[in-house]
Amino acid sequence: MSTPLTLPKRSGPLPETQGQLPHSQLTQHGPDEIIDALHAWCFALPNVNKEDSGISVPGSRALVLHDGVSGNQAAFMIGREFAHIHPKPDNGSMHLVLPVEDVAEVKRTGWGEDHYLVTQGQWPIGLVMIYSPRDEDELDTAKKIVARSYEFATGQGVAV
Repeated sequence: MSTPLTLPKRSGPLPETQGQLPHSQLTQHGPDEIIDALHAWCFALPNVNKEDSGISVPGSRALVLHDGVSGNQAAFMIGREFAHIHPKPDNGSMHLVLPVEDVAEVKRTGWGEDHYLVTQGQWPIGLVMIYSPRDEDELDTAKKIVARSYEFATGQGVAV
């Protein structure tokens, strides 16, 4: 990643999360129209399939890189899945993989936290949960974070 990930500070207190499996966000979920917009943007990314997650709770929609596209194995959770969006009641939070150097920025600015398995030493640093966007501005920030995960997986940047 050529430029540092620079994020605005997320407003308000951090949402409550479940510190066990399934790792989920318990409070402060965005409204359906914002989450629908997140889905639409994510699944319009080039060379990304929308599939059932191979690693998350039932109903999670995974961003899976097409088979014929070269990818970075370090960016995948399982198979070619580099991110997934959680269903209700955990509406719109995501797990995704980021370059290690971006994780501190996501946590410092309040947009996410290490996955539970990372905190337990069972997964490498880089797997994070991004909190559900609550409005249009937060949606733009979520897209910026997903774009970085996509770039990590594909080596290709994408406009936000």
